Formats: sequence, C-alpha cells, structure tokens
Amino acid sequence: MTSRKTRSKPKPQKSHPIPGLVPGIRMKGGVRYDPSVNGFVAIVHTWDNVLCTGEPQEWHSSEVFPTEEAAMQYYMANIRPTLEQMAAQMTKSGKGVIRRKYKQ
Repeated sequence: MTSRKTRSKPKPQKSHPIPGLVPGIRMKGGVRYDPSVNGFVAIVHTWDNVLCTGEPQEWHSSEVFPTEEAAMQYYMANIRPTLEQMAAQMTKSGKGVIRRKYKQ
C-alpha cells in the first residue's frame, strides 16, 4: 500500500456579488433616506482604520425603496451577508480586522 500525497489547489478568490462594494478595515451598514431619489437606500460606510476616524467611503445600493422597513429587509437579506463574508475574508488574510456583530 502506497500513500499518495495530494496537493491542495489554491482556491480562487470569490468576487463579491455587489458591484462597487470593496472591503475595508471597518465596515458599517444600514439604510437612509435619499431625497435625490425620493426613497430609502441601503448604505455601507467603509474606513481604512479600526477606530473609524476620518471620512468613510460611502457605497449605496441602486435599489430604491418607499419605506425604511423595506430597505432594511433588503439590507439584511442581501447586503449584510456579503459584509460578513468580506469581513471573514479580511480576517483570514491577516489584515488585522476585528469582527463584531451588533445586536439589533
């Protein structure tokens, strides 16, 4: 009986499914009213430091919702899981990310 060594192939980097949303050291998301589109949009603020100092980069969804509740449901179902996945990838890469999940 001979033992075979198997080489693990590096996994390809998964691209996140949300165009324009890039990972950062610290990311916070939510919803806000945007008067320019007369509706609510999901947003993500991204900082390049753990303390959230300075101006964050802001990403907002192209989806517009008539109510805050509808926008929050969209955020929780579509954006939040991607943020958690991005944070996990940043943690694995050793970029010094601290992950915290806040209660709602």
